[in-house]
Amino acid sequence: MKRVAAALIALLAVLAVPIPARADGWSVTLSAPKARPGDTVRVTGANWPAGRLVQLVTCGELALGGSASCDMRGALATAVKPDGTFSVVLTVGEPPRPCPCVVHAAAVGSGESGHVDTPLEVSGHPTGPVPAAPRTQARVEVVEARLSGGGSVSAWFGGPQHRTLVYTVRNAGASTLTGAPLTVRVGNGLDAVPTPASGELRPGETRTYEVAVTIPFAAFGAYPVTAELGGLGQAKAVHQAYPWGLVLLNVVGVALIVFGVLRLVRRRRLRAAGPVLAVDGPMLLPAVVRVPELGAYLVFDDAPGAGRMRRLAGGQLAPDEVRRLLEREPQQPDAVVDLAALDAYLAVRERG
Repeated sequence: MKRVAAALIALLAVLAVPIPARADGWSVTLSAPKARPGDTVRVTGANWPAGRLVQLVTCGELALGGSASCDMRGALATAVKPDGTFSVVLTVGEPPRPCPCVVHAAAVGSGESGHVDTPLEVSGHPTGPVPAAPRTQARVEVVEARLSGGGSVSAWFGGPQHRTLVYTVRNAGASTLTGAPLTVRVGNGLDAVPTPASGELRPGETRTYEVAVTIPFAAFGAYPVTAELGGLGQAKAVHQAYPWGLVLLNVVGVALIVFGVLRLVRRRRLRAAGPVLAVDGPMLLPAVVRVPELGAYLVFDDAPGAGRMRRLAGGQLAPDEVRRLLEREPQQPDAVVDLAALDAYLAVRERG
């Protein structure tokens, strides 16, 4: 008996669903009137504006609560063909609110707005009373929509930014809004952020709602935050996210890489050129000098490849040996440079 009663309640709920709202003859049909969560149904639309993007999602409570009553994780979008039709396979989800359930098809993006709600019996999903739809004479005016809160150091480097949406509305209609869902979205995504209960908004009453929002990591440019109250009072506040600190770090990093590459190229060119004697100016001591008396070479620290030369030679001149070499008697050679080799080198350069 309990199962029969539940089935009767579900049937009455479906029969009690009003005819889906259609905009300018838009229509949506389902391949099956009943399905279980996880099953697929083909959704076919006709007479829709060509080229428009249509979002499809399974919703509870006749989708009167907005995205808060829909399974947004299973939502999908499709484009309308030039002949005004579309056909797509939708996986039936589990809405967060009880049935009566519908497949909510809405035109998104710029252009004419509108939606079509087609009844769908979701087997195994809880069924509850049909919520009272807001009256048509309800009007909500947006008084203010802004983001408050200061920046942080991490925001300069692309870190998440925490802000508070200050959303002030006034009931400009003749009826009281009771429990209208407050929906806030960050960016261009479909997921809504947690919001407080809207409560009761009497005619002429003004109320301010504060909702904490988070601008995600590495956000760049204009980031919109949208809000609406029961589908009314749509508002948008834009956050400008420019992580200049992260940009500066990238510029400095690129500059250091370029500097390192140029320095490496310069050192390699100097090594390839080798030591050069200045002919037109004062004679300079080469970085590598041959010492005939010792049968060795004197290598200075600034010579190209000095470290490698010392490792290959297995040692270097001791300071005492250099001092003894320079303090020889006048009749001894008073130069540590191989003069014969130097003369030969200069002669070759003059002939060249």
